Amino acid sequence: MYIYLQLTINIIRMKNLKKLILVFVGLLFVSCGGNPNYEKNVATAQKLFALHGEEKLDEQLALVSKDLKLYTPMYGSSEPLGYDAYASILKGYQDNFEDIKYNAQAWLPGVDTLTLKPDGSVRTYGTWTGKNSTTGKELNLNGYWYFNFDAEGKVIAQGDFFDYGGMMQAVGSKNPVLVTLKVLPGKKQAMIDLLNTPDGLQTTRDYDGCLSLEAFFNDETNTYYIYGDWASYEHYQKYLDWRFNGDESKMAQQVMALCVGGQEGLTPIFPNTDYSSFSN
Repeated sequence: MYIYLQLTINIIRMKNLKKLILVFVGLLFVSCGGNPNYEKNVATAQKLFALHGEEKLDEQLALVSKDLKLYTPMYGSSEPLGYDAYASILKGYQDNFEDIKYNAQAWLPGVDTLTLKPDGSVRTYGTWTGKNSTTGKELNLNGYWYFNFDAEGKVIAQGDFFDYGGMMQAVGSKNPVLVTLKVLPGKKQAMIDLLNTPDGLQTTRDYDGCLSLEAFFNDETNTYYIYGDWASYEHYQKYLDWRFNGDESKMAQQVMALCVGGQEGLTPIFPNTDYSSFSN
């Protein structure tokens, strides 16, 4: 009788232990990405990157919220870019690179920064490969990216972390132009809004010879930096002449009105620039 009772107790203990193990495994699973939206969101992020390689821009943008905030890897870029700038950046990459492919080392669940619980966001480490269409140079770019999602399952925020400057130096066409805008105190948002109008940065990106264009604001120096890559400096020279003398929107004049010292606050830096010759 005693042996029978002891065996029964041991069996009950084993069953309870098994239940505890199952509970522990379940908790471990939840802590490692158990948000009910994670699997759907990681599939969206993977599709977003796959479509980039296929250069299907419209299908990519269908996965992204109109309220998107994009945090770029440009130095000093504390302010996020919006949906339109995101679309332009994607188009710039697709126009200037071939055989784009993302090779993921890992796709990981993200957590809420306050609760440290899985929030459905997605993180990934990996390498982009491809070839610059102009120079033929091979791209091999390591980086880290995160994606946050809204209630509809669309990307509402994206952060890119990689060596953008090093990438451009390694595979770019070596015709870079840096424009600095020293912004008047209190006019930061006015400058951002102005450059984000259709006549602003988008028109520059669409201009003949502009291969790529990135813009970011440095809060420490209250300066806007616009980095572009051009097919040739002759193309950029033609663009500058049009901006200052033929552009009906008078964008250059509007920009200078928000700069410290007016014309003196706007400085394009590229070889053989005689900036004063463009202002009549």
